[in-house]
Amino acid sequence: MAERGYADVSVELIVKRAHVSYKTFYRHFGSKEECFVALFESALDGTEKKIRARLDAEPVPWAEQVALVLRTLIDAIVADPVIARAVIVEAPSVGPAVAERYQQATKALVPLFRAGRELNPRGAELPETLEDTLAGSVFWSAYQRLVVGEVEQLDAYLPVLLELVLRAYLGPEEASRIARADAPTRQPALA
Repeated sequence: MAERGYADVSVELIVKRAHVSYKTFYRHFGSKEECFVALFESALDGTEKKIRARLDAEPVPWAEQVALVLRTLIDAIVADPVIARAVIVEAPSVGPAVAERYQQATKALVPLFRAGRELNPRGAELPETLEDTLAGSVFWSAYQRLVVGEVEQLDAYLPVLLELVLRAYLGPEEASRIARADAPTRQPALA
């Protein structure tokens, strides 16, 4: 599905590529969409478990939590770009159930980001939709890199994403300092 797009994949192609019979396929899934939902949920669950394990390993300040979550998300995408492409690029077009679950997944970052309001003396004055916008920006950045085949650049783009998220809560100087400290050795070109 990541290679061809959801619309161009048939159950016939799935069973051929998986080297299983139709009977085996339909024993596990009622349709192509149901098969995709299983893939989607498996990928999300795995990433969520990695994030939760890293957050639970040791309590860290909020900005470090944000860096850890973004780093874990980017690591998961870079580690398996084919699955990431299916989940991030193809999912919104599969159907209403998957589109709704996709929206829930993008909003999973909102509570973490919203906790940053406590660090800003004017946090209550920040726009109500700020966290939704920031979470959407993170996923949109991954989406763009996956579509153009530049997934390996996501790691270098991480400091930009981190600064983007932290800036509204900590101010530009502190956000920049933290992002530079968390930066890998290679930086992306800003166009």
